Amino acid sequence: MLTPRDTVHTIVLCILDLSAIAANLVLIYAILTRTPASMRAYAILLLNNAFVDIFSASGGALAIARLIYLPSGPSQLYLFIGPCSYVGMGFCHLCHTIHTYFVSHSTFVLLHSFCFRLYILRDKTAAVKVPSERITLLITCLLYAPIVFVMFLFYSTSEIAPPEVLRRLNLLEYPATWHANVTDLRYVIALTFLILLPPSAIFIIFIVRRILLKEIGKMKAGAKSHHSHIAKALTYQMLLPVGQVLACTTWLLSVTGLLEGEAIERTMMTFGSFLALGSPIINLAFLPPYRRMFG
Repeated sequence: MLTPRDTVHTIVLCILDLSAIAANLVLIYAILTRTPASMRAYAILLLNNAFVDIFSASGGALAIARLIYLPSGPSQLYLFIGPCSYVGMGFCHLCHTIHTYFVSHSTFVLLHSFCFRLYILRDKTAAVKVPSERITLLITCLLYAPIVFVMFLFYSTSEIAPPEVLRRLNLLEYPATWHANVTDLRYVIALTFLILLPPSAIFIIFIVRRILLKEIGKMKAGAKSHHSHIAKALTYQMLLPVGQVLACTTWLLSVTGLLEGEAIERTMMTFGSFLALGSPIINLAFLPPYRRMFG
């Protein structure tokens, strides 16, 4: 039976994640029906971003995880209060894995988008050369390789949490999985990737953005307006990975004992849900072909 805190946690995450799914479905519809020919290659990146956000939001809504660090192991415990428990604990951990790592993968997608814009603007001629849809799709698919690898490491090292551990914590009624030993090399690799990717991507994006804005400033008025709208959308999206940085920072503070308590254990996974909701809203608001859909 859910406690009042479980209920609040469930309501908050469901509002965020279901809203994110709805917003991304609207964005997908806009991309499929309103994308001009000049943006078709870039639209592949937007579609990819939308599907990544839908998967991460779906995983979050199905799992609704609470993370508890156990220094005695040291171990990491995951409690699930979402509907995934009707399928099984392995499915719950899979949903949690998808949510966690697809949120991080969205920073890869954002970095790819910045680099895409910079690539076509680095051509100083009047005719901008846009990468073909085939090349764009190939690069998009290749970028999944590292995230799938670390997801496999993260998921394969998890186990169903022993009843005696849950009994000791008075949490026996919850479906739970855990990483029994967080010093396991496979877990360390997966976690290091998760922690370092967002700040590293933000740093690189910041540099690419500065170069991109300089290139846009050199363009003629008509082309400058088109690329400025895209750059503005990307700039606002650049702030979204901060949520993942906050989630990782909160977890690290809980590991060190500087932050403790049930509220912290629930907050970690909430930060990531804002990214999946914010990204489609920004694209719908700042990209003219899609904004016109709303009048």
